[in-house]
Amino acid sequence: MKLALVFVAIVQIFASCVPPTPSAPPDAQMPQTYRGQASTATSLGNVPWRQLYDDPVLQGLIQQALTKNFNVGIAYTSILQAEASLGITAANQSLFVNGFLEAPYYVTTGGNKPPSQPTTALYPQLGIAAQYQVDLFGKLASATGAARDALLSTEAAKDTVLATVVADVAGSYFQLRELDDVLTFTQAAVADRQVGVRLMNLRVQGGESSLQDLRQAEQSLYEITQNVPALQQSIAQTENALAVLTGDYPHVIPRGLPLLQQVHMPDVPQTGVASELLQRRPDIREAEYAIAEAAGNVDVARKLLYPTLTLGATAAVGGQTLNGVYPNAVPSLASLQNVNGVFYGPLGLFSIVPELLQPIFNGGQIRSQIHLAQAQQQQITISYLQTVHQAFSEVSSDITTYDESRLRTVQLQKYEAASLDSVRLAKERYENGYTSYLEVLDAQTRGYQAQTDLAQGQLNERLALVQLYLALGGGWQQSQQ
Repeated sequence: MKLALVFVAIVQIFASCVPPTPSAPPDAQMPQTYRGQASTATSLGNVPWRQLYDDPVLQGLIQQALTKNFNVGIAYTSILQAEASLGITAANQSLFVNGFLEAPYYVTTGGNKPPSQPTTALYPQLGIAAQYQVDLFGKLASATGAARDALLSTEAAKDTVLATVVADVAGSYFQLRELDDVLTFTQAAVADRQVGVRLMNLRVQGGESSLQDLRQAEQSLYEITQNVPALQQSIAQTENALAVLTGDYPHVIPRGLPLLQQVHMPDVPQTGVASELLQRRPDIREAEYAIAEAAGNVDVARKLLYPTLTLGATAAVGGQTLNGVYPNAVPSLASLQNVNGVFYGPLGLFSIVPELLQPIFNGGQIRSQIHLAQAQQQQITISYLQTVHQAFSEVSSDITTYDESRLRTVQLQKYEAASLDSVRLAKERYENGYTSYLEVLDAQTRGYQAQTDLAQGQLNERLALVQLYLALGGGWQQSQQ
């Protein structure tokens, strides 16, 4: 017993000399600021989505999506699977105890049996067996740590799904409201052109205008009316997409605030300090946990080279029933030949079985497992750096997109104002006989196009803010839900 204790102590000393595999992520060497943007004290990514998207209807859609969206559901089931895997792996560090009931029955027939060999034998036993693997070199602890990091990585992946769902619902809702605006002024343009066709028809009948003017007025009308079915189709498709995002079947989506009242549009977006992106972006945290998991897997593979010590013990109550005992017994034991069906017991049966297993030769399998784990760790480390660079690029691009969208919208507002005033002036010139009706139609076409472009520009502004919010790591935090 003393020798066993000394052996365990020596092995533990050697085990403490096995250094763990580094699990910290590499230094991404991020710039201090995003491209073309100075650092700010706060970040848009820290704003709760309920404060950013303050339309009550939109908030309801987002909340429903976070509860019923299928991708969110799949992400949560992935967490459950990771939790179960952690439980399975951690259980290997526990004591395993099993109860058993067995009754081996043996029959020996034919031949010249030895004197001690019975014809039949029954050995019933009832007991418990215990087994415990001593984690000498921390292999089991490393495996449990890797499983725990895998769970944390899965939880971070779920946060990425949540943030993406929030962005998708907000973006689709904004598109729906933009389509509503376009349909509204399209229907107004149809009504205005219908009035123009009626007036032109009267002028043709009165001889004041030519039939060509009437046909041009009708062309202008039908040019607009053909947009109405296309817009209604787009609205229905967007509603269907929103319904699916919220885990529902296609249906009419309720409306809240108009597009121009959706989201406070800051002149300068708040981005915060660039280094904070490492903590806010869940996909970066997912990659960090993946590196730690890979390091744990390397440790597990390396420690396969070291001995494994397993302690086993059994305690049972049993006996034996023998038939044809000593059939070839020597004459002095002839009286035992007729002893059949006698039960011997009950007997107390105890055993302790320590086992030390040291790999000696396995065709290089363990070395290959180590090389595989190390290569996977290197790949995951590179993927981490790629994720960080991609995140930084997304923020930089989305800042530029937002800023340029704001500038473009200003120009589109001027374009719309000039185009609509041009329509007014063209009508006045036509009514006073200074120009042909073709100038009115051309001005109306440009005015309608200006309205459409402005609505698209206002939508693009909001979509750019949605993407910037997502890129900065906003929308996933549990406290915001």
